[in-house]
Amino acid sequence: MEPRRIALIIPTCGRPDDLRECLRSVAAEDDGSLAQVIVVDDGAPEPVELPADVGGVPLVKRRNAVRRGAAYSRNLALQTLADEVDAVGFLDDDARLTQGWFAAARRELTRDRGAVTGPVLRFDRGLVSRARQLRYDRRYAPVEPGQPVAFLAGGNAVVWRDLLVKAGGFPDTPTMSDRFLVRRLEAAGGRCHFVPDLLVRHRNSKGLRTAVREAWRAGLLDDTPLDSPARRRLAGAARDALAGDQVAAALLNVALDAVYLGGRERARRHRARLAAAAT
Repeated sequence: MEPRRIALIIPTCGRPDDLRECLRSVAAEDDGSLAQVIVVDDGAPEPVELPADVGGVPLVKRRNAVRRGAAYSRNLALQTLADEVDAVGFLDDDARLTQGWFAAARRELTRDRGAVTGPVLRFDRGLVSRARQLRYDRRYAPVEPGQPVAFLAGGNAVVWRDLLVKAGGFPDTPTMSDRFLVRRLEAAGGRCHFVPDLLVRHRNSKGLRTAVREAWRAGLLDDTPLDSPARRRLAGAARDALAGDQVAAALLNVALDAVYLGGRERARRHRARLAAAAT
């Protein structure tokens, strides 16, 4: 069984030009399976102006009075799903669908899979964008088509509606909510699978300051075991960066990894203090 009708949820905050291009790509690629588009304006100072429909498909607008983040916005949109929707897709406002996206979603989201996610390729330029793409590519390199994965791109994924409701939606965290959603889906009985044909193009860079902030937050929240001690991990990453063909972008990733590991260490010490105080 494949999904018959898909709703798309798109959080946005202050990027009207990107959102316009995103919606244009959705309208261009719809093959008749799109049932609804829900855009959540996440507290932008100037409310976003939206059309009534996307290629003839109803568009529903929700708005947060203050900025609450992508996870909260996605969960808010879940309350507005039309009755006929049986699968929910998630996009970022700066993503662009590529040809065959809906066909891949319907074909690959079978009932023995809880969710599907796909690759993200940059369309913007700059060092931060290249560095982020290197991280994406490193994640995808060992993955076979259709393989279950422990990650989900919140800006490029489709999930069965009933499983998403059973899982309780996205964990409301400032970052990594998409990865934590995978855990919820698995606990609810469905795994996420990687589908190369489910491809979007994306504006990777939000600026260096944002990249550093996200790395720090990820470190604070990530509780998965590290594959190696922090210093050895950084030393190995630096050696690989200097030996690669994109030295500057790779070295930036080493610096961001150091920020991330600093966040993890701070979180570890905080947990240790709490444990000591409880004894």
